Amino acid sequence: MSTKQCKSAATVVTGSAHADHIRGSFGATVYLELGRAFGRVLCLLLCLISLQSHAELWSFGGDDGKEEHAPPWVVQGDETFIDQYHGSFPSAHSNGPNSFLSTPENSFSNILGLQLGFDLGNQGEFWFREETIRGIPLSNAGGLGALTNNDMQRYMTNTFVTYLALGFYTRVVNFGGESDSLPMASHQFDRAVDSHRLTWTIGKVDVLSYFDGNAYAHKSDDQFLNWCFMTSCAYDYAADSRGYTWGASSELTWDRWSARFGWFAMPVLPNQLALDPAMGEHFGVNGEIERRWDTGALKLLMYQGRMQLANFGSYLNQTGIFIANQPRYNAIRGGGGLNLQQALAPGVGLFARAFWTGGSNESMAFTEVDRSFSAGLSLDGQNWGRSRDGIGLGWALNQISGARQAFLTAGNYDLFIGDGYLMYAPEYVLETYYKWGIVDGVHLTADWQHVANPAYNQLRGPIDVYGLRLHIDF
Repeated sequence: MSTKQCKSAATVVTGSAHADHIRGSFGATVYLELGRAFGRVLCLLLCLISLQSHAELWSFGGDDGKEEHAPPWVVQGDETFIDQYHGSFPSAHSNGPNSFLSTPENSFSNILGLQLGFDLGNQGEFWFREETIRGIPLSNAGGLGALTNNDMQRYMTNTFVTYLALGFYTRVVNFGGESDSLPMASHQFDRAVDSHRLTWTIGKVDVLSYFDGNAYAHKSDDQFLNWCFMTSCAYDYAADSRGYTWGASSELTWDRWSARFGWFAMPVLPNQLALDPAMGEHFGVNGEIERRWDTGALKLLMYQGRMQLANFGSYLNQTGIFIANQPRYNAIRGGGGLNLQQALAPGVGLFARAFWTGGSNESMAFTEVDRSFSAGLSLDGQNWGRSRDGIGLGWALNQISGARQAFLTAGNYDLFIGDGYLMYAPEYVLETYYKWGIVDGVHLTADWQHVANPAYNQLRGPIDVYGLRLHIDF
């Protein structure tokens, strides 16, 4: 692992292929991965054509003139390939065990998703998603609060790994009010609903599918790449190292208001894959209230996580401490924040988030960030005659607590950040992208990210990260 040998069991696995990949050219990597992606997409398209040819088995009527109905299932697929590169950047000292490397690096991720949806009737649905992923992260997915690739996981290998990402049941219970409708979307059948309704979900889920959503900056394959724009970087939500967890959530919608509540499993150890089955003792609880109006929405989100954590305050008079190797005890970490989205004009949207997480405990499942502020703009290509295109511009500021600052300043190491020295300053991120819609369901995005004070250290950076993303829906 060369630069990350002290990350204990949470270390990102890359193997010797990391160095080989960095030595390879940017273009060669792109062409190789695109070829592999095309082969897998072609196989899946053939399967979908076969399924479609049998759709009449689910039809009623047909030749006798009666109305035909869609089958009670749907198959959706997607593939996303991301390649990123950064050159050398200034550093007052040599790289530490958890530093973002100051020498040039090339990184890639490739994720293929296949999901099945079943309409069970009576407003109930079941969804299943399987993912296959491989990749090599920049600096072993460490060295930054604001990681630069939202498809990259904490545990990655240069060989394909397949796993169950989602498997959940969801149901709508109508209470009356005005007639409303839900359009067909990922993990949602189109259906008529009431404006007064309760939606509940149970199973293996992605917490960000239910909390902290924003139309202009969220977990998406056609918007920003940085983790701090898919949600607030200080929102330490329940998830395993792949971003998923088991649990239940509910949403009460009443005209222009919604209230959400969720109870989810936490990882056994911070940022690791195994989830703790003792959800009565260790859990993540979330509550959110949303107020909508014709052109936007405002959300207030509160959360609390309970699991075994190490406390920075126990090691402020020591140096050379790796938090991953220290004893952990039952602890609480939580906070809250605001999330705004506002349409400024047709095809022009504003987003802003502010989030705070308190306490002196280590992070549970997301980033090494304790305070986060972000804002930006999204422009739809319809404004210049290209309806499939889009532009985004985002800015984020990250901070850490006084206890975490003192811990790192003393020459200690957090789970994924820690240079061995620190002159503290907030970490800043500026990101912009252009999404080029090639055809329906296929787009290519060019992305640039500028990170100042990486891992809160004025003695390093700034860093410029350049990226390309190819996304295919089928």
